Amino acid sequence: MFNQWLNKHQAKASGKPCFIPRQIQIDGNWIWDGKWAGAPPPVCDILLTYTRCQQLECPVGPKERPAAYVYKQSEPSKFRYVPFWARFAEQINLDMADEVEARIISRRRGDGVRNIMGG
Repeated sequence: MFNQWLNKHQAKASGKPCFIPRQIQIDGNWIWDGKWAGAPPPVCDILLTYTRCQQLECPVGPKERPAAYVYKQSEPSKFRYVPFWARFAEQINLDMADEVEARIISRRRGDGVRNIMGG
């Protein structure tokens, strides 16, 4: 795997959407939320890391660029923006998907944008 993690300035200069996660409290429970910065979120069923694309049998092409970056607070270096690639359900081996991925795919499957793109 090649490391394409970026620092804040590089991520901003890429023009790609960047997701900044945060926890918010709703009814006494802390849940993950966040916001997209820099550009609208990519249109896809799911965003996957380079390694996860390989594992789900939808590998990243040799010249394929990331669709978005996600901020990872626990990363100790200044390179905290992790690249993610956009994949539709048809590209993913769903037998290999975990429970969270399967839930996201089932929720996003067949959205209107894909129907326009598909003809």
